[in-house]
Amino acid sequence: MIVLSIAFSEACNLDCSYCNVDKLSKKSINTDLFFESYEKVRSKNPQELIQVDFYGGEPLLHWDKIVTVTKELKDDPNVQFYMPTNGLLLDDEKVEFLNANKVRVSLSYDGLWQDINRNQHDGRGTNYLYQKKLPIIKQLNDLSCHSMIYSGNNNLLENHLYIKKVLNLNPDLTLIRDVDVWTNESAQEVNFGFSELVDWYIENVDNVEMPKIILTYLRHILRYTAKDVRIDYCGAGDTHLSFSEDKLIACNRFKDDDLYLKIPEYKNMAACESCSVKNYCRKGCLYENIKNEGPIESICFMYKHFYKEVQRMIKTLKGNEYFKRILKREIYES
Repeated sequence: MIVLSIAFSEACNLDCSYCNVDKLSKKSINTDLFFESYEKVRSKNPQELIQVDFYGGEPLLHWDKIVTVTKELKDDPNVQFYMPTNGLLLDDEKVEFLNANKVRVSLSYDGLWQDINRNQHDGRGTNYLYQKKLPIIKQLNDLSCHSMIYSGNNNLLENHLYIKKVLNLNPDLTLIRDVDVWTNESAQEVNFGFSELVDWYIENVDNVEMPKIILTYLRHILRYTAKDVRIDYCGAGDTHLSFSEDKLIACNRFKDDDLYLKIPEYKNMAACESCSVKNYCRKGCLYENIKNEGPIESICFMYKHFYKEVQRMIKTLKGNEYFKRILKREIYES
């Protein structure tokens, strides 16, 4: 699969603390130029599934262009659509269109961390806005949720359960992987939180869905150990492309400088070769690693712990029939 993201603009109706884009940007893309880039990607990959991701900033600020792109490409049998969004600009008409065109939507919602990390431009929180918008959000047919783990967000289990209660969704908790975000202390606190989440799952394996953050790292391990598949980096420039400011680039993060020239050098970082998890670790954000001139120590510290804890889970639950069915599904069906 080729992931082709459209960064309509960095403009956003929120001012999240961990996002450094120009949220008041007036720029936007030319859809005709995007279609030209799409045809180039399609001609090189005639039978490949292309996932078109609607990105921002906040993509719903560019609703007319979402409609234009969707209508133009929907008849391609090997295309699918995906959109991460904070959801606050949704209305009945938009939901109807997204459902009719099978656009997968991932809600950017941080649950208990929402009013810490995702504020309005005037500094006010946003959790109360989500409570008002929930009836419309829940009308989406293909809805998931992603939450960002930022420094100070350590109560992973508590937030997992909170989001599950509010949205009835298993949230995908994802680390912020930027340079200079994590201290050794804050990384250690997240590791404690991850262990607590793993312990909770082990105790409740027969009755609960595996938290997505655990499933993600389990899949990395299984794809290597069971299928001998090793993926060394995020795929920027190969399986992941971005259309940003009217040009096709490796990733939207590379749009303002020439760090993309270093991608070949940092796909396989020499510093990773002696690492215990090198065969299944995805190495974090390629752009941030290039900025850092190598792996980010605090991120590596958390990754190593996450994989170690998932391996502990596998050992502990290897005799559990329900867990064995999950392993078989992931090995033979995913």
